Amino acid sequence: MMKRCLFCGKPIEGIPQKGQWHQACSKKFFGTDVPPLVSLSEQNLESIASQAIGDGITVPGVQKKLSLTLVTEKGQQPRLTIIDVPTAFILKPQSQEFSQLPEAEDLVMRMADAAEITTVPHAMLYLGNGMLAYITKRIDRRGTMRIAMEDFCQLSGKMTEDKYKGSYEMCAKLLQKWSSRPLLDVTNFFYLLLFSFVTGNSDMHLKNFSLIAESPGVHILAPAYDLLPVNLILKEDTEEMALTLCGKKAKLTYTTFLQLAEHIGIAERVVQNLCKKLQQLEPTFMEIITASFVSDDMKARMRLLVSERLQRLSSQ
Repeated sequence: MMKRCLFCGKPIEGIPQKGQWHQACSKKFFGTDVPPLVSLSEQNLESIASQAIGDGITVPGVQKKLSLTLVTEKGQQPRLTIIDVPTAFILKPQSQEFSQLPEAEDLVMRMADAAEITTVPHAMLYLGNGMLAYITKRIDRRGTMRIAMEDFCQLSGKMTEDKYKGSYEMCAKLLQKWSSRPLLDVTNFFYLLLFSFVTGNSDMHLKNFSLIAESPGVHILAPAYDLLPVNLILKEDTEEMALTLCGKKAKLTYTTFLQLAEHIGIAERVVQNLCKKLQQLEPTFMEIITASFVSDDMKARMRLLVSERLQRLSSQ
């Protein structure tokens, strides 16, 4: 099997690399010539995650996530660690409950990149135990400065435990009220919903959308994050969306999305163009699935799911 860079996904043979990263890719993502060490075993991770929860260092959500800081010292390989300073990266190791979560998230995020959806910077990284983990840069930090960023739970005044109580119509209204570019952001939000449907992501709840301060006083829809093919991971999950979409969470079709578009001020021509754009990307999506780090079984199931969902977005 051809080895691929854990950042750009391109072949790595014959090119200077370390830890299955091109040197140039490591420089771009981490700012270092080689990717950092994360010498944590599963036991270490469990212990640190438990401690971090008490210290408020973990990231909220179902997945085990750790906020980490890059430490560089002269003459030593850079490393990612938990220390009490502003953190720059979020690490998601393997889960004991669900297999291949890091690989699956990496796959869908790469598909989102191909679909020209703005995403948070992301990659894969080998841990000291030889297991793959998913890593992303925090976008609510710029050095030691915190960037204002509020998810849709916060914007709607809801508690975290109420993140599944809402509708996508309500989300669009939040954008229309708070975004500095409401028309563009509502359209981007709608496109992200289409993409999430195509990739089996039934967990786009209120905390998986945010507004971020692009500059003082300018707030826009944040880059996409936490994109997972949940319908493949949770085989018993019969819902296709986390929130209601025109009163529905399953058996969605082109007509359902068109009805949503009408409610939130998007023209039918735009809906047709966005659906067509995704359908024309099917060969690209299949290539990304083939080159991904998930198992052959998950690749096969992902191909079937994507093809079936794209077919359902046909206006004919």
